[in-house]
Amino acid sequence: MQDDQFSLFNYPTAPHNGTDTSREAAASIVDQVNGLCRDVLCVIRRAQNGLTCDEVEELLGMKHQTASARIRDLTSCQPALLEQRIDSKTGKHMRRLTRSGRTARVYFASP
Repeated sequence: MQDDQFSLFNYPTAPHNGTDTSREAAASIVDQVNGLCRDVLCVIRRAQNGLTCDEVEELLGMKHQTASARIRDLTSCQPALLEQRIDSKTGKHMRRLTRSGRTARVYFASP
């Protein structure tokens, strides 16, 4: 199945936290959510070593709020399309340095 041949979500709208501003933001991108998620999934799928949210933001020119929300969508949909892997050395989720010098979790496309 090709990336553009399926809908990625189990819900028909962009998620929100119930506040007016969050509802307005969700409504403003509802018709773009699947395309944004497809873009995030495709760029992560091409990265053999996975990507952090910061790397997704940089590669796709997305704002942090947009990239992190789409990553959350892709990790929480059923079945999950993104996953985190455990670092065999630490026993914790794999992390990598971001542009700010902090570490962030690395996401991979699910098999």
